[in-house]
Amino acid sequence: MAVVTDSDGFYLFNPQTDTYKNYQLPIGFGQLKHSRILDVYFDKQDNFWIRTESCGVIRFTPQGELWNYYILKDKYGRDIVDSRADLMICEDSENNLWVHPSGGGLGWFDRKNNALIPFYNKQNQEGWNADNKVTAVYLDKQNDLWIGSYRNGLEKAVLKSSLFSFVRAKDSDPDFPGNNVRSVFQDRNGFVWTGNKDLVVRVFDRNYRYLGNLTIDGTIDKKRNDKLGIAYTIMQAKDGTLYIGTKGNGLFALQQTSTPQKYKLVHYHVNPHDKYSLNSNEIYSLYEDRYRNIWMATFQKGVNILVKSPGSEPRFINTQNDLLNYPVENCYRSRQIAASPKGDIWVGTSNGLLKCEGDIRDFRKLKFKSFTNIPGDTTSLSNNSIHNICFTKAGKMFVSTFGGGLNEVTPRERGEYSFKSYTIKDGFPSDVILSFDEDTKGNLWCATEENLCRFTISSKEITVYSSRYFPLQFGFNEGAAIHSLGGDLLFCSTKGILKYRPESIQPSTFVPSIYLASIQIGEEIIDPNNSDLLSRHINNTDQLTLPAAKNGFTIHFSALEMKNPEDIQYAYRLVGFDYTWNKIGKLRNATYTNLPKGDYTLQIRSTNSDGNWVDNTRSLPITILPSFWETVWAYMLYVVAILLVIFGTAYILFIFFKLKQKVVMEQEIANIKLQYFTNISHELRTPLTLISAPIEQILSRGKLQSEDKTELSMVERNVNRMLRLVNQILDFRKIQNHKMGMSVQQMDIVAMTTQIMESFNQLAADHQMRFTFSCENPHIWLWVDTDKFEKILFNLISNAFKYTPSEKEIRVVIEDGKDSVSISVVDQGVGVSEEKQKSLFVRFESLAQTSPFGIPGTGIGLSLVKELVELHKGHIQVESRVGTGSTFTVCLLKGTRHFDESTEFVLSDGSPVNETPERTTEFQPDEVKAHAETMLIVEDNAELRYLICSLFSSRYNTLEACNGEEGYRMCVEQMPDMIISDVMMPIMDGIQMAKELRTNVSTCHIPIIFLTAKSTIESRIEGIETGADDYITKPFSTSYLKARVDNLIAQRKKLQAFYHARLLDVDVTEINAEEKQTMENNLSERDKEFVSKVMEFVEANAQNSELSVDDIASALCVSLSVLQKKLKAIAGFSPVELVREARMKMAAQLILKSNLTLSEITYKVGLSDPHYFSKCFKKQYGITPTEYREKNS
Repeated sequence: MAVVTDSDGFYLFNPQTDTYKNYQLPIGFGQLKHSRILDVYFDKQDNFWIRTESCGVIRFTPQGELWNYYILKDKYGRDIVDSRADLMICEDSENNLWVHPSGGGLGWFDRKNNALIPFYNKQNQEGWNADNKVTAVYLDKQNDLWIGSYRNGLEKAVLKSSLFSFVRAKDSDPDFPGNNVRSVFQDRNGFVWTGNKDLVVRVFDRNYRYLGNLTIDGTIDKKRNDKLGIAYTIMQAKDGTLYIGTKGNGLFALQQTSTPQKYKLVHYHVNPHDKYSLNSNEIYSLYEDRYRNIWMATFQKGVNILVKSPGSEPRFINTQNDLLNYPVENCYRSRQIAASPKGDIWVGTSNGLLKCEGDIRDFRKLKFKSFTNIPGDTTSLSNNSIHNICFTKAGKMFVSTFGGGLNEVTPRERGEYSFKSYTIKDGFPSDVILSFDEDTKGNLWCATEENLCRFTISSKEITVYSSRYFPLQFGFNEGAAIHSLGGDLLFCSTKGILKYRPESIQPSTFVPSIYLASIQIGEEIIDPNNSDLLSRHINNTDQLTLPAAKNGFTIHFSALEMKNPEDIQYAYRLVGFDYTWNKIGKLRNATYTNLPKGDYTLQIRSTNSDGNWVDNTRSLPITILPSFWETVWAYMLYVVAILLVIFGTAYILFIFFKLKQKVVMEQEIANIKLQYFTNISHELRTPLTLISAPIEQILSRGKLQSEDKTELSMVERNVNRMLRLVNQILDFRKIQNHKMGMSVQQMDIVAMTTQIMESFNQLAADHQMRFTFSCENPHIWLWVDTDKFEKILFNLISNAFKYTPSEKEIRVVIEDGKDSVSISVVDQGVGVSEEKQKSLFVRFESLAQTSPFGIPGTGIGLSLVKELVELHKGHIQVESRVGTGSTFTVCLLKGTRHFDESTEFVLSDGSPVNETPERTTEFQPDEVKAHAETMLIVEDNAELRYLICSLFSSRYNTLEACNGEEGYRMCVEQMPDMIISDVMMPIMDGIQMAKELRTNVSTCHIPIIFLTAKSTIESRIEGIETGADDYITKPFSTSYLKARVDNLIAQRKKLQAFYHARLLDVDVTEINAEEKQTMENNLSERDKEFVSKVMEFVEANAQNSELSVDDIASALCVSLSVLQKKLKAIAGFSPVELVREARMKMAAQLILKSNLTLSEITYKVGLSDPHYFSKCFKKQYGITPTEYREKNS
């Protein structure tokens, strides 16, 4: 205990003697001129710091009763005496003391040297002076010093950690090139060896004191800088030999002599004249296996292995001698060699990871299994560039990569391995990991290019130590890290060896509190002074309540830690909305939008500046009020509205049900009516036919009186009218049952229309009407169903006559458009009202009650017209005014593209083809479709020939000929699979061409279809007798033609399969006897004779190993191409295949009926290679000859 007085010094109490001792200030000591004590500070070591009326500060040490006086000097060396008179002292947890003495300035007390050192920011000032007064000094909870001054404002001083240090040859100059360390190693004597970028190898003792440099003669000398090369790797073998691998200067072996710090040097390098020499001078890694062989990873030629045998020269095993299986093409750049606890050798290369498999002493048989990155496979190596390999004490394997982070290697079944990568996504600051090593606790310390990281294997947690932890800025090098004998971890860096003890580096336990800075809704920062949402600052708010219209917000926050706030990471979650924490890195805000009503809790947490997550969760309850439509009153309104909707819907559905029932009833009545008319129509057709036929006979005799003929003609007209009405009713029934088909052909509708109009000429004359036709073109060709088109036009004209008074005009007008044709029937009849036009085409609706002639309407004609027009994919429209007349216009499309697949097309010679695709060129070889049959069309009508080609061009390779002579020539040259031919053609007709083809052995097998206008039975018989497979008359159905062609092609393929099996003596059980007989009859006698000759010749000469296709063609007196095409067409295989399969058939018989060996059978069937024979036999029979013999023995 001490008692300080104003003018009598101070008293110290001695508890042992229970007495006080007085101490007076030593006037005259230093600049002390006054004895009055103004301020006192007691530090943690029981020293007294005393301020008096004099400038400076006095320190009194009770132990030894020592007095010291301190005053700071400015940048000019003068005492600072006229600044502030206050005494300000701060002391941190590590006993660092900062003192602001009376007079000014700030200094750090150096206890070791008993000196007060000026402490200031050297980047902003050169020293303290009277003008820059220190106004305040404060030490926070993390030992950060805060300094307030006039000139520099507020400054923060963070002390660098002393846990990390550097070992350097020249400590005074960190940028000295010799401090740039590429490799580090500690030998058994504790000496630390370094390879440096200045090509010098340096040596330190076990206390890291610099001893000197390795010289070329093996001594350690501080004065010599022998440049042995950049040592990339250093190791010590079991026999004590030190090996130094260099980049570019080969390998050095050092053996300790009896003289301290004296070694015998042996230099190994590439010798192009010795294949057992080192094959590369760039050595990156060294490893000694259990057989004392030294493995080397080189960056040019892969792996070298130094083998030393007693009594012989050392040998280097590599790819230029005994290491035969090393993949030098892909893995010539090797960087690292390591071995697992079991002794397995692993090699890290720039193109993946290699594992040695086999006895590592048998270099010739040694194999290397490669593991590389497989795109898309997350269990493969993350990057192929391997930098380091490490096996932990627990037996786990890790590899570091250049660009793929850290990989954990896990063995799987059958020698496979899986790779789990840890990258930036997992917390590493970079995916480039240069080196790493394990500490005593099983953690991995990894060096990236600028940062040091601790990877905790058990928890997969990554702690990053950035540049602020180190004494100065530097970068790591690639060299392997090591664990020293004294327990330090040593890493290679650009400023020396980075040295530290891993167990001394403990994570910070400081827990910063979370401060809520502000809340933002939309673009507005909510201020409690100007808003009803907050009554006080958000940081002091216990509960936040927001209306439904403001259910989105952003809250800004910060962790109150001043040491390195830029390294703090944050996470937040909204309990009741989020299921997991949202980790946002260094961002400092949480944003939510469109939150539903309810109660939530916003939770925010952070790390400290060391990156360790701490328990500092800050919670803020938040309530989002419901909107009006989410309140109880709103739900009551919803119930009322739903009930109204239900009742309204029920009422509407009831009305719909009544209307539907009415429609159904009307439909049933219409169906009953139509069914009744249909039944009556069927009954009426027979008596009407019996009436019509006799009248037609009587009128045809011509022996009638004029009056009788007139009366009978009137009867005939009305009978025909009744027949048309009956047919219309039947057509209605077909349309209703979707049984009305379309059979279209290209017709001249101008001629067809004038022909139909002739039927009404007499009626027009009787009623004194002008009945005219107009069309600008004399011919208009259109694809129509002639029967249905006639009914359409007949009904429209008939309807016009029915409702047009006498002495009026009826016109039929045809207009030819670009894509369609319009047929209009224009009358000057009674007209139709607009309201009536809406139901004009409804079944059983008539234009008016009666016509001007008293003829009632049936309501069938116009409805049928509309249905028939729509079957043509056209449309009909009406323009009418009551008392003026009506115009009915039918619009039909040109071409055939609008018809559906069910439409039947009828072709004939006389129809021009107006709609055709743009023609390209005739058949060209490069247009041939692969595996498609070839069809020859012989037709003198160019348009019809092209149209037939267009029908089959999508499925067949088509050829065209315009007469029989050209067709015959093309058939002989091209050998098509099918021929479609006209009969009547110039130069040579189709009959003569067919005869020529059937008498030619090379073409007699080709199917022929005649397509002709000659329809007499005599013409049909003549065509069939010449060998045609079908005879189709024009006009013809395209669907029938397609079906007939497909049927003939299918029959031909079935015939090929049948004869193929028959030639190979295979029983075709799925074909019955009747079908077999039909197939045999389908083959002409010439073809049967041809096949028989081929088989006889092949079987007779199968044993001849010189037998060729040319021999078969010569024996049959045909060309080689004819033989190949004809045999392929009949049996489906080539002559070569026939010879091979006949030999295999003979071989199968020999296997079953003889005891010959397989080699003897091979030569017996004309083959010389038993392996080829076995391959062919298995291809034909599905099993090998041996298996065939065993199966049938």
